[in-house]
Amino acid sequence: MKTNLFILKFLLMTFLMLNVVSCVSKKSDNPLLDTQWNGLAKIPQETEIILKFSKDKFDVLQGDKIIETMNYTLNNGDINIEKKSGGTPCNVGTKGKYNYEIIGENLVMTPVSDDCADRIKSFQGIVYKKIEMKK
Repeated sequence: MKTNLFILKFLLMTFLMLNVVSCVSKKSDNPLLDTQWNGLAKIPQETEIILKFSKDKFDVLQGDKIIETMNYTLNNGDINIEKKSGGTPCNVGTKGKYNYEIIGENLVMTPVSDDCADRIKSFQGIVYKKIEMKK
């Protein structure tokens, strides 16, 4: 009886540990997940914005107002983006590819290709600072 109880406890602990490791691994696969970054974008004048990332989209906020929404995927240090909505000059569906790098608490995105020249101007050379996630 004690052996069965020990085996049951061991299996339960193993299962729980595997779930914890799995959750941590999923978070590390996407370092942008559930983060927010603040910077001065050129749209066309320098304007303070926040990039708010969730699972597969990010919102661009000016103050508390969402001015743009984009879907994104990550692949080997690149972020592929596609505009879903917003009032900037880029057409809905416009795609872009940027190399992204997180250095400490800073996010830098360097254009690789983008169908929207105005978006390149707004992201290029901007260092975004990580900020606490607003609910």
